[in-house]
Amino acid sequence: MSQNIPTLLINSLNLPQFETIDELSELTRLSSRLLYCLSMRTDRYYKKIQISKRDGGLREISIPSYTLHIVQRWILAEILNKILPTNRAMAFRKGKDYGHKKNAFYHADTLYGLALDLKDFFPSITSNKIYTMFSSLGYNNFAATILTNLCTLDGKLPQGSACSPALSNIICITLDKRLMGLCKKNGIRYSRYADDMYFSCDDKTLLLKNFPLITKIIKDEDFIINEKKTHFHTPSNKKQITGITVSPTNIEDYVELKAPKKLKQKIRAEIFTCLISGQYENKEHILGEIAYVNFVEKENRNTYLERVKGYINKQLIKIQIFPELVTAYNDNKFFNDLNSAQSIDININTEEEFEFYEYLFLERKAFLEKKQIKDICKYSNWPDIIINLSINVTDNSTNYKCPF
Repeated sequence: MSQNIPTLLINSLNLPQFETIDELSELTRLSSRLLYCLSMRTDRYYKKIQISKRDGGLREISIPSYTLHIVQRWILAEILNKILPTNRAMAFRKGKDYGHKKNAFYHADTLYGLALDLKDFFPSITSNKIYTMFSSLGYNNFAATILTNLCTLDGKLPQGSACSPALSNIICITLDKRLMGLCKKNGIRYSRYADDMYFSCDDKTLLLKNFPLITKIIKDEDFIINEKKTHFHTPSNKKQITGITVSPTNIEDYVELKAPKKLKQKIRAEIFTCLISGQYENKEHILGEIAYVNFVEKENRNTYLERVKGYINKQLIKIQIFPELVTAYNDNKFFNDLNSAQSIDININTEEEFEFYEYLFLERKAFLEKKQIKDICKYSNWPDIIINLSINVTDNSTNYKCPF
């Protein structure tokens, strides 16, 4: 390699050095032709999909091809992971001092909070910024261009690339340092979890006074604040930080973290659907959601895992007269230490008993039809007078004669 490259920073970080595509080929063990195609015709190596956002909109995800993903993983491991973001960048990092839960704890014991969201976070980071970053590390024009092309798509940072999370933290180092300096001077706590920024202190006036300065710094760094997601938290309302609710308790110096209420309602609904339908294809996804909520709330006095197990056990009474549902549940229990479901026989001797079983049958039938789920039950031990009802689910009208 020529000696005109400023190698001091590259050497101090132990970064790989290259000036030509052939030298990069030797480092990555991929062919020069492949690397050229990946870097010069990048758009051909992405598949774009759209996923739903929580606000009802759509988010575009760009999924790199297998070969491009390999190169991006190499860049991430050999270059980007060696550049440390500020200690207030809480996302996309390993270690017990980072993550959305640690981020929430950091602000747990303050009275007032300001939540800001950066609009179109990844796409707002342009290829020019990425090129400047690689150049500042000591890479020459060619190397910086190649690396930039491999990490960007259509002139911006794509969501879906292995490099984008780390690059966003590196690009935000200046932003973080400026905000950290402002906040330290004024006794305000600051942290950033990707595009979610949070500021907190015990002085409401101080927080409001610094709000214009905070927004000015953000705009100076070429980011846009999503005004719809700007929230000011006081002791009288819930403090939500990166989706986690910080709840004060009656115990001094003790707060509880709670996962989003809507997520817990969704989990209960998904569990109920599995139990009532006897179909457990979604089981692993549900267990993942349960694990997340339990991780957030595991320090609380009443752990979520025990509560969700109690909910499942209570629901077993609703399936015990359906042998197929009992078998399906016992074969697919969410947790091994849960009680097994037990089948019971149907005995109808009174009008009240008839009405009870009729209600269970109609409610389950209406639920399955609403969800468009195929019924796995055969009703071999059910009285014909119930299972052969002429039912109109939309108005719950029936055409039958009660045998009592």
